[in-house]
Amino acid sequence: MATWTEDIVDGLRALGGTGTLSDIYSAVGPLRPTLPESWRDIIRRNIQDRSSDSAGYRGAQDLFFSVSGLGAGVWGLRSLAISTPDAIDKDAGSEAPGRTPQLIYRVLRDTELARQLKLLHRDQCQLCGLALRLSSARTYSEAHHVVPLGAPHHGPDTAENILVLCPNHHALCDYGAIALDVASLRQASGHRLAESSVEYHNTHIVGARF
Repeated sequence: MATWTEDIVDGLRALGGTGTLSDIYSAVGPLRPTLPESWRDIIRRNIQDRSSDSAGYRGAQDLFFSVSGLGAGVWGLRSLAISTPDAIDKDAGSEAPGRTPQLIYRVLRDTELARQLKLLHRDQCQLCGLALRLSSARTYSEAHHVVPLGAPHHGPDTAENILVLCPNHHALCDYGAIALDVASLRQASGHRLAESSVEYHNTHIVGARF
């Protein structure tokens, strides 16, 4: 019979990679032929024992991550928080007489936190709901720091300052072409944008470049 850890991994895969503890209980319960009285505690302990985000981490397999920090009650499968692929033409380009082609790439910061949030949102843009499909097995989104990380803004690299967006809406936000409203954003359990970040964007970013 599969171990509890194996069932938790299978349950999270069935959920799409992330879920609340309640979701995980619902996914794992049917996988076990019998359930002891303390089965929910066993699941919680297995997750905490195998997550470096937890104070109870025992240094074994680091399988799970905590979305938006401990206490949020939302967990994800670390192996599914995959990195953003490079564009196929990133290093391409040949020189023609009198011309030098240039490719300009906006900075896409692909931190572990960004990958985890994109998994949490299933790559669906928080503004329009689009998940750009790269293949039958993979979708794509981008993480946008609402208060930019670099000077002169020095925004924080925290979940409360990140939006998961499609490339179009990422560019529009980067260039201050649209204002943001927390109430209109697509939400996911365990992740909420800070009102202070929205206020900063609307006050200091919108319209600033044009």
